[in-house]
Amino acid sequence: MKRILLLVMAIFMAAATGASAKGGLTVGNRIGTQDTIVVKMANGAKMILQLQNMKQLEAFQNYSLDSLMVELNKYVKQVDKMESVAQQDGKTKQMTVTFDTKEDKESGTEKVTVTIQETDEKGKVTRERHEINIGKNIKIDVDIDEDGDTTKIESVTSSDTTKYNEIEEYKSTRFNFDIDLGLNAFLEDEDVLFVPDLKPWGSRYVSLNSHLISQIGGKESPFYLVSGFEFAFNNYMFDKNYIIEDKEDNTVFTKVTEISYEKSKLATSSVNVPLMPMLKFKRSNGKEGFHIGAGGFAGYRLGSHSKVKFEEEGHTKKDKDHGSFNLSDFQYGLTGVVGYNDLSLFVKYNMNDLFKENRGPQVSVISFGLRLLN
Repeated sequence: MKRILLLVMAIFMAAATGASAKGGLTVGNRIGTQDTIVVKMANGAKMILQLQNMKQLEAFQNYSLDSLMVELNKYVKQVDKMESVAQQDGKTKQMTVTFDTKEDKESGTEKVTVTIQETDEKGKVTRERHEINIGKNIKIDVDIDEDGDTTKIESVTSSDTTKYNEIEEYKSTRFNFDIDLGLNAFLEDEDVLFVPDLKPWGSRYVSLNSHLISQIGGKESPFYLVSGFEFAFNNYMFDKNYIIEDKEDNTVFTKVTEISYEKSKLATSSVNVPLMPMLKFKRSNGKEGFHIGAGGFAGYRLGSHSKVKFEEEGHTKKDKDHGSFNLSDFQYGLTGVVGYNDLSLFVKYNMNDLFKENRGPQVSVISFGLRLLN
């Protein structure tokens, strides 16, 4: 079977290159403008050579069939010997043989790697995988299904002479998921209504971001536009035993003396849509470097509640109030990010007041922290 396979590979190369040592017609002479070559074997097998364009045929036209046959026959005994060893082991038969055909310095060395994998002990049909490198820029992948009668051969051309598999299709727009973890702070206007201080570590900001990042100006451009959706969660932890409550359709903060609260906070959730131009620069090794962006956002409040936690008669109690507390439904503001490589810092400033006009303290919110999974 292995001898037949190697001969089939030789016939394939002859069909692909189209030139023998005796000076036969080249592929270009025989098929004209076609981009597919079909070789039918005597045993009914079929091989298909698929090319991206006719220019790829130029690399095959001066290849010698005789030289390939000499190299293949040179290693037939080695393949048969490996097959015998594999059969004695009683394990799944898999072997690899590499043929190197030296050409002139300009065209480089041709390398043919044949990997043969047969059926396992249960009779399950496996696939054979072969890789052929012609010169420096052409790679042929052969996938053979022993259970069928068709062999498909795809030819891939790469300008990268060392890493064929790292060719990636360029996309100007990509989705990116990241998480913002930070803190909240109040920015107060001069107002008669009192606003308590916030406990820094208890006033947390978390945002789950599904960003759409579009590169503007082509593959080498550093200019990007960031949009998408952000689901934000704000916690405002009040200091010095203050609670939030509604009185006469107004939201106020009241200091409680009868009970010592372990926690007293207001929590809100919202969905935001950012629009932020960004500059992203790459380092000399091609990896991400310095990046900076600034833009705006608009959003809508999804929910809110207050929560207090305290001890009473030796038991811990928690009370929640799922009220609106006259919070503004719509919000808008400025947002920015700056960082290097995978480390990013963000800031988000709500230009609108946290509470509706004349219904609560005139106070705005600023959030800042780290952006993860950028």
